[in-house]
Amino acid sequence: MGTTDRNHEAKQFSFDYLDYLMEQEGVVERMVDRKLKLMEPEIEKLIEQKIQKLINNK
Repeated sequence: MGTTDRNHEAKQFSFDYLDYLMEQEGVVERMVDRKLKLMEPEIEKLIEQKIQKLINNK
């Protein structure tokens, strides 16, 4: 295998790996979005509790 072939293989590997990483980023983003949507009501409730606590402590 010549230098040109190795360079081509290395470049192709880099592109394939970048595609894989971008796909994984999309998977993680969807998982985080889904989890955040599930947690949103609880987060809002906790924020409201903190606000009420701050108001009551004044």
